[in-house]
Amino acid sequence: MNIKFLEFIGRKLRPIELALLLKYFFRIKRRTFTLADQRSYYIDPISDLGLRLQKQQMYEPEMSKVIAEILEDGDTFIDLGSNEGYFAILGGEKCGSSGKVYAIEPQARLWGIITKNVLLNNLTNVHLLPYGVGAEKQELVLQLYPSVNSGASSFSPKFNFKISFGWLRKKIYGTQNSKIVILDSLLPVISDTIKLIKIDIEGFEYEALKGASEMLKRQLLQYILIEIHPDALKGMKQSESDIDELLSSCGYSKDKISDNLNLYTIQ
Repeated sequence: MNIKFLEFIGRKLRPIELALLLKYFFRIKRRTFTLADQRSYYIDPISDLGLRLQKQQMYEPEMSKVIAEILEDGDTFIDLGSNEGYFAILGGEKCGSSGKVYAIEPQARLWGIITKNVLLNNLTNVHLLPYGVGAEKQELVLQLYPSVNSGASSFSPKFNFKISFGWLRKKIYGTQNSKIVILDSLLPVISDTIKLIKIDIEGFEYEALKGASEMLKRQLLQYILIEIHPDALKGMKQSESDIDELLSSCGYSKDKISDNLNLYTIQ
């Protein structure tokens, strides 16, 4: 199907419900798409991720570049907020068979897709951890965003529903009760110094870091790459400066990669 038509449905046709209706009418389904570098992904052709891969052969180039530059053979990488596993696959290739990748993703609808993407790329070093991550062990409600951008789902109650009849859309798109763990609880599983953790969890970044006090105290996280979501953080009554202060107190300095992408490094 023509990429311009797919882009019209996925990005321009609104409200989103109309886009989903046309997707159903034209029977647009997931398919395997192979990039020029031979990595393969099981994509939704009209989703944000699917469209970017088809048009640009890459997803979030700034983040991809940092991950590719930092990771080396034998490293351990945590992909926190793995979505469909794009960065977990990239990390799996960079870390090699002697390295380890932990793809952490709470959305049950994506677990099978991550697993399929791992198998498509013949990786044995990527491990799926099907949880959310926060400041304490508990169960929370995850607000699910439509399939056109599943990565925009959030635990922040006011995020991504700043539109008319937001309360109704929450009911249409649904929610998911998710098990929340703290990063420190994963130490017995991971048991390594983590070369890099990528955190992209739609406003729950600060909460996740609060649950990593032991990792931060022992500086087990060498590099911390965080995508900042100001509106979602505001919904949690938090801000980027809270993240900066917490990490600075643990001996990390910040480099701005782009407006909403920060890399924190041990000083």
